[in-house]
Amino acid sequence: MTLEEFRADLRAACAEAGSQLAWSRQTGVSTPYISDVLSGRREPGQKLLDALDMDKVVDYRRRNRKP
Repeated sequence: MTLEEFRADLRAACAEAGSQLAWSRQTGVSTPYISDVLSGRREPGQKLLDALDMDKVVDYRRRNRKP
């Protein structure tokens, strides 16, 4: 899942709740924080990941090296 897909899921959760404020009250995640994540000003943190029942996975890969 990309960050944009994450944001789309967050938008959908807020819409299903009726608003960012309603979802904020249901989950205990602050409304300004939700807004910041949706606008790209902040990365989603653990509290938001927990509220959406998601985990952040970091992937490391080797670069192609020239011989």
